[in-house]
Amino acid sequence: MPAEGDDKAKKWHQSTAAWLDAVVFWACSARIMWCFFYQPHRLPPSYVKWISSLANVDKRLLDALRVMRSKEWVYGHSSIHSHLLTSYAKDRGYPSSWGDPQVLPACGGTDADVVWKALGVPGRDGMGGLPCELLHSGVTTRWGLDNSCLTNVGVRFCLAFIEAMALYLPVHFLPLLCTRPSSIIQRHRAIPALLAAIRSATFLSTFLSSYFSAVCLTRTLVLAKLFPWIPHDVWDGPYGCVLAGSLTCGWSILIENARRRGEMALYVLPRAVKASLPVKWTAGNHAGARLVERIVFVLSLASLLTFAVHEPESLRGLSRWTLAFVMKGSNAEFWKKRKEQVETCPQTPISPSSNSISTQSVDHL
Repeated sequence: MPAEGDDKAKKWHQSTAAWLDAVVFWACSARIMWCFFYQPHRLPPSYVKWISSLANVDKRLLDALRVMRSKEWVYGHSSIHSHLLTSYAKDRGYPSSWGDPQVLPACGGTDADVVWKALGVPGRDGMGGLPCELLHSGVTTRWGLDNSCLTNVGVRFCLAFIEAMALYLPVHFLPLLCTRPSSIIQRHRAIPALLAAIRSATFLSTFLSSYFSAVCLTRTLVLAKLFPWIPHDVWDGPYGCVLAGSLTCGWSILIENARRRGEMALYVLPRAVKASLPVKWTAGNHAGARLVERIVFVLSLASLLTFAVHEPESLRGLSRWTLAFVMKGSNAEFWKKRKEQVETCPQTPISPSSNSISTQSVDHL
């Protein structure tokens, strides 16, 4: 009976930890994605560059979203930033008026339909705002389906999946190549690694496509249709479609393996924390920030070392192996198992025929 109780407690702990990892990743990714669109200076430049390449969004569109947030670009009014989307629309092969805030309707209804008919914008009856053809960023241009939100999401998913496979195949196969090179040709090891890479790639592509699906559902397909009197300055503002996408995409972490959720949560957590701190703390050489940083480092390292000694099973991955070796050296559990495998490995048997041949050759000599 005590063993069963321990098993139940262990399963409950693992399940709670997996869900906690998912919630942490969701909250951190929501903050990171919101900052990517409106405050990219809060994120590492390399991280911004990687998200930009994966999202495939034109810089002028990002700049337009930022001036919308500052109320310098308002539907139905002229703006000194009108050139951002008028030039973008022209480069995409559409009339420049499709990106002119003074011409575009702010709200839906019959008045908006008259404007769309005059501009030649199809499929936007009863709604205001920027045409979806511009927001889709040319991903579906080659098929002539720029106005299809569903096609945009599907194509983005496929393109992101291909890029993610190129990223995750080395992540899952390099450990095998480094530790057990011969296992790469063994079916029972290669197939699980391939399936894990596919699962991780599905997570990342779902992360991206779910963001854009939430954007389209908010400003075009659902909410904007249900509430046409709400101006698109709200739907396209910082607390509209961008916020909806930021709050949606993070739940794709549930596709990922439970063990990997914790690793992903720890990856995004420092970036989200930094993006949430006051700019004067992170931008300058702030003495208080340096002190807090050192205290957090000391407490974190002390916690890791304590768990490595008393509860090593609570650690995972590279941190578990490294700390076990630092604290116990060659007496670490995984090193012992490795030695036992080597010592108990059976020697290659020598057949009697080969033994007799070698004896005859020695006698002949």
